[in-house]
Amino acid sequence: GFLGAGKTTAIARAAQHFLDSGQQVGIVTNDQASGLVDTEQLRSLGFRVGEVPGACFCCNFDDLVGTLTRLTDEARPDVILTEPVGSCTDLVATVIEPLRRIHGDAYEIGPFVVLCKPEHGRRILSGRSAGFSPQAAYIFHKQLEEADILVVNKTDKLTAEEREELVALVRRHCPDKTIL
Repeated sequence: GFLGAGKTTAIARAAQHFLDSGQQVGIVTNDQASGLVDTEQLRSLGFRVGEVPGACFCCNFDDLVGTLTRLTDEARPDVILTEPVGSCTDLVATVIEPLRRIHGDAYEIGPFVVLCKPEHGRRILSGRSAGFSPQAAYIFHKQLEEADILVVNKTDKLTAEEREELVALVRRHCPDKTIL
């Protein structure tokens, strides 16, 4: 998901769900810098977290694989959740498919879930993208396009009418996607 879509909060909730169901969980965070706030936030909640700092997963693929390997060796997680940089695109081609092809014997790759922040979705998908650069709008569209599952997040901030409008916009732009 794009910046501010709620990725860290959603990952924390998903991780807690897996823990509550008796599964071990590992998380991998990613950002352009090191000393990630998301990493520390998730660790403070008691989760085992590895991080890939300094560049996106696709530019640090070997570091991602090394982090996954360390988490697997140390914690033996049943599930590993990953949080890529919010400005990343082409993750399917540069990360997911190579993981599946090269490391498919070690990892079963789940669906690629992308979160849609309502403010971004309503403005960009309706064509009222004032305040967004063309590059930011492009990244947003590419992320939606790549997803297996789209999650319209933070719907508690919307009226019922706004929520229906946003879901309709997402369905119109991504008719072949599973939308939650």
